[in-house]
Amino acid sequence: MMENSFSQESNPKRQVSKKALDKTWWTWFKYCLGVFGFERLEAPGFAMSMIPLFKELYKDDQQKQVEGVKRHTTFFNTHPYLGGLINGIVASMEIEKANGADISDEMIENLKVGMMGPVAGIGDSLFQATLYPIVFSVAIGLSAGGSPLGAIFAVMTVFTLQLFVTRFTFYQGLKLGQEAFQSLLGDKMDKLQTAMAVLGLTVMGAVTAQFVNFNLKLTYKSKMNEVNFQEILDGIFPSILPICLVLLGYYLLRKKNISAIKLILVYVVVVAISAVIGIV
Repeated sequence: MMENSFSQESNPKRQVSKKALDKTWWTWFKYCLGVFGFERLEAPGFAMSMIPLFKELYKDDQQKQVEGVKRHTTFFNTHPYLGGLINGIVASMEIEKANGADISDEMIENLKVGMMGPVAGIGDSLFQATLYPIVFSVAIGLSAGGSPLGAIFAVMTVFTLQLFVTRFTFYQGLKLGQEAFQSLLGDKMDKLQTAMAVLGLTVMGAVTAQFVNFNLKLTYKSKMNEVNFQEILDGIFPSILPICLVLLGYYLLRKKNISAIKLILVYVVVVAISAVIGIV
């Protein structure tokens, strides 16, 4: 009994204050689009939002604070305000991880990648296609005759909606994460991790097919017919060249430690030369 008591006292549960949680969602709200580049998009804002959390979870271990922030510097892009849901779930996972739960870095990354696409789609539909048109239609009516009320109404209403949705979804995600891990820790965690990995790969595959284009213009003409090499490749495997480019980029980034900037420059040079000589 004394031994168990000593063990509990020497390994107290790491707690996070309400102040730190408020700083987390508020930092995400302020900086999710503040440091925005094509290499990482919203990742710097996400990493910054985790800093208040890590400062309390690892008060006496600066190295773990650094490792935690680095964990969230990989590419991330979702709806900036509904994305508070992901921020909250990840915050809950980080709290559980700090308290000894068997949660790997890959699990956290797979969940982020798996959720960012669906959340972005829902957020765009909710804000751009629904809330913003309603707000601005009312603002136009208030602006009749040159009144500034329309502009004031639009700015204040949009800001309030963004603030409310970010805070609400963050705490819902935090609550959802804490409740889910009570039942998921164990055998179900492996299944969940596999499912999130599959979902993440599916999302990345869809993004590749939609946004990566690399078509050959090479043809072979004879007296009898003309052979289009791109059509032959599409008949074997549609979009096989874009997939090969993505896999090559992944290999160079992960295995050869080439930076994303250098990889982009290499692709630009290769495409420029290929266009000049008429290959693409």
